[in-house]
Amino acid sequence: MIRTLILFLGPALLFSAATPATARNDRDQDNLREAAAQGQVIPLNRLVADIRSRPPYSDMTYLGGPQFNAGRMIYALKFMDGSQVVVVYVDARTGRIVGRKP
Repeated sequence: MIRTLILFLGPALLFSAATPATARNDRDQDNLREAAAQGQVIPLNRLVADIRSRPPYSDMTYLGGPQFNAGRMIYALKFMDGSQVVVVYVDARTGRIVGRKP
């Protein structure tokens, strides 16, 4: 009986745990589209091209898959530097680099 209950509840719990993150990502994308339509943020392709033109990022490979934090209006852009992934945080409104890991 318990085994049957676990088999039925396990997937339901996993699905419900994933739903808030998906909803948040959808909201972030909606906020980004709205901000871009109103001219409040620099288009992503322009930001990436600008960052890729600056040393040391000009020697790195852009990995794609940017993440956007709508609350802070920050993009996280991933680059490959040799065998190390470098995440560059860029202000979507100004194009200014505001952080980097590592």
